Amino acid sequence: MLKTVGYIDAGTGSYLLAAIASGAAGIWFFIRSKWAQIRGRGPAKAAPVTTEATESTPTEQ
Repeated sequence: MLKTVGYIDAGTGSYLLAAIASGAAGIWFFIRSKWAQIRGRGPAKAAPVTTEATESTPTEQ
């Protein structure tokens, strides 16, 4: 009988490695942000955005 050998080509291997690495990084940042919120060191609240008219109109010649 023939032995079955598992094979992962370079494209699939790099895709799986990237998926695992990005998943681990996402979990790390999620846990770090939740831990900061629990300890009271969460991100500062952003200032409200003003909606003043800042568009300039071209002058007619």
